[in-house]
Amino acid sequence: MVELWKDALNTLCRSEPLIRGRIEDKVYNPIKWSYDVLPNECIKSCFLFCCLFPEDFEINVKELVRYWLAEGLLEGHHDIEEVMDRGMTIIEILKDGSLLEQVYPSTVKLHDVIRDVSVWISSSVQKECKSLVRSGIGLHRIREGELLGKSYKRVSFMNNQINELPNMVKECPTVSTLLLQQNKALEGVQDQFLAAFMSLKILDLSYCNLIKSLPPCLDQLGELRALVLDSCTHLETLPPLGGLAKLQVLVCSGTDIAALPQGTEKLTSLRLLDLSYNSRLAVIHCGVMSGLCNLEYLDMRGNKRLKFIGERGEISNLFEEISHLDRLIVLLVGLDSSACTIETTNTLVNRMMKFKKFELSIGSSSKVTTVDLERTKVVSLLNIHVWGERMEWLFVNSTSVYFQCCESLDVAFEKLAANSDEVGSFDTVKFLFISDSTGWFGVGSHAKFDMLPNLENIFFEDLTHVSGISDLVPPLGLKFSKLRYIKVAGCPELKYLITTRVPLTLEMLEEISVHRCKKVEQLFKFDHQNSVLFPNLEKINLSSCPKLKYLISLGTTMPLALEMLKEVSVHHCEQLEQLFKFDDHHQNSVLFPKLKKINLFECPKLKYLISLGTIMPLALEMLERVVVHRCEQVEQLFKFDHHHHHHHNSVLFPNLKKIDLSDCPKLRLLIEEKNNVGCPRLEEVSVWRCPLLKKLPISPQNVGTIKTIRGEQEWWDGLEWDNDHIKNNLQSYFKP
Repeated sequence: MVELWKDALNTLCRSEPLIRGRIEDKVYNPIKWSYDVLPNECIKSCFLFCCLFPEDFEINVKELVRYWLAEGLLEGHHDIEEVMDRGMTIIEILKDGSLLEQVYPSTVKLHDVIRDVSVWISSSVQKECKSLVRSGIGLHRIREGELLGKSYKRVSFMNNQINELPNMVKECPTVSTLLLQQNKALEGVQDQFLAAFMSLKILDLSYCNLIKSLPPCLDQLGELRALVLDSCTHLETLPPLGGLAKLQVLVCSGTDIAALPQGTEKLTSLRLLDLSYNSRLAVIHCGVMSGLCNLEYLDMRGNKRLKFIGERGEISNLFEEISHLDRLIVLLVGLDSSACTIETTNTLVNRMMKFKKFELSIGSSSKVTTVDLERTKVVSLLNIHVWGERMEWLFVNSTSVYFQCCESLDVAFEKLAANSDEVGSFDTVKFLFISDSTGWFGVGSHAKFDMLPNLENIFFEDLTHVSGISDLVPPLGLKFSKLRYIKVAGCPELKYLITTRVPLTLEMLEEISVHRCKKVEQLFKFDHQNSVLFPNLEKINLSSCPKLKYLISLGTTMPLALEMLKEVSVHHCEQLEQLFKFDDHHQNSVLFPKLKKINLFECPKLKYLISLGTIMPLALEMLERVVVHRCEQVEQLFKFDHHHHHHHNSVLFPNLKKIDLSDCPKLRLLIEEKNNVGCPRLEEVSVWRCPLLKKLPISPQNVGTIKTIRGEQEWWDGLEWDNDHIKNNLQSYFKP
């Protein structure tokens, strides 16, 4: 059967008709049927384009959609973001039909067999998309005869080892797509070759690293819609491009060009221009960008030296250059620090409001921190020392704001607060990141209203003067009413994450992370009684906080404050005594009804995970997993007081499935059961280097649920059991 499959695949690769019989039924017909039932010819053509890539190639979805745009397959959509949305919809249709596989969020690929069938369809059946596919097969040269007389529409020689292109004697008038990228040995493209493809709509030479220039006849490709020159690292010059009247996509990123080609300002059909990461590109003359009247997408990131120079040598700024580009909706650009001194005007605010996506990186920093978030409208301020009087334009339409390695943030916030009346609050900002910056937030002007009313994420890192995120409350008027995530790392003066010097609700807070804060003693300090706090807090994660004594002291606060908490993780906190501190006001309260996981590592002063005092045992009814490693002083995991004798036959930890313990030399007891039934669903127990632990919460009621017990043989032999029958039943589940 294996030989039969191989022969069928070889047949497909030779683009011959498939053999009849079982292989046709099992391989070809189901795939061909999935292709045939696609909604329309446009989507079929989009699918067949995917076979131009090599076997097992991960196709970038944005690049794929750009190809489809250049081929005219996505006409009729208003702007380039709508084009991208339509392209993503087509990709979903192909995935739903099992014709495409998702690899990562940004990439897809064809299964080998599906690719072979699609190559066969596109080379033998579908004349409108007739293709020559020679990608990724180790070719060193192109034979001219392969290209002639076949009326190909699409030709792919990508990902080979081609070092020279043939001097074409005859033209290939039907070829509209030519993919030559990833031929890293290719040293040049000569006129005699390129002139044979005068009907080209797509030309891709990306990652052809040895190419230094392109031939003059490039300017004569009047039908060209997409010219892709990504990471042609040795490319120094381009010929004039003014004749490419239909060009919509120009990608010239990661090259060695020092100037834009002649005629760039004449590319009036251009919709997407990518000039990112061209380190030698230092000057663009004023008037060039403003001539691109249909430009919708502009990427100029990574060009820190770039300046716009007028006829008299005067320096202009980017926003003056693009002010007349009414169709521009995506701007990705790096600017020098002088952008912070650009004055806010109604024109500039209106321009920012029109963008559907932007990334503005202003200034420079040797330290770059990446944060996992969906970047849509981002302003990054890097190593800024001087703040302009009116900076509101930077934030009016932003979703994420970064301050990194900046000085005098108190001055920046004071100016924002002082001038906010004209613009109002920054309703779109959801993410605030502040790192390696100076300035005391608590001084200066105070905002009259919440300037970031929809803030969802706060990230503080390596801030030397911050005592808590409450420091942001006065200068920006923050209420944190929509706050969902807090992450703080490397803030040496932080003692409390939040204090209630002003009323805060925190009703939406879901996750807290605190790391490397050497003075923090407690996450929260509250003065108000009967407050309902943290109704949606699900996860707490702390590490390397040497003075932390407990996470939260509930005091007289209502216990329903933690009703959604699901996971607690604490690593390397030397002074931690217990997770939560309670008082007698919590008698008969139900705490932690959703808590599922507790993870504790390297907390040498911890004696109990939770001392429940007079709390009912049902407080931990959803707990599923407990992990405790290297906690030298812990004596008992959960401590209940003697009030529990009133709750006869109650079930402790009814959903606990896994207990994982190691290096706890004083641990003697896991759970004090008394008259209660403990852990009826317990499945896994792991105990290493806990010599004093002699009894497990295993009884005749739960012995049948145990799947695995791990530990040293000596420890196992010394365990105490209610009766020998239990140990005998579990012997086969023990794994030393």
